[in-house]
Amino acid sequence: MIVWSRGLGKLRLPLELPAATMDVQPDVITMAGVIEPVCWRYAIRLGPSDLADFLKILARPDTTRFLAERKGLLLPFVGRLLLRIPGIVLTMLRGKRQPQGGE
Repeated sequence: MIVWSRGLGKLRLPLELPAATMDVQPDVITMAGVIEPVCWRYAIRLGPSDLADFLKILARPDTTRFLAERKGLLLPFVGRLLLRIPGIVLTMLRGKRQPQGGE
């Protein structure tokens, strides 16, 4: 990912998301790291609505077409997603079950 700051003029800085640390809390996921070569610390906080918006963007036809045109991106992504779906569904089902009375 490339980030840009008005104060940097035309300088574009790489944001290496795979190198970011990730902290998952009940209401937010935080990704943090350092932007080189300026050594700026960053933190990206994503809430459930942010992640839902990203999923909507990924599901758009123009996004999937963009990914399909780049060999080696779309099929591995879909494959990993399909492998995770059973675990995601189980987690969702467990989360919907609320303890009854004295349990």
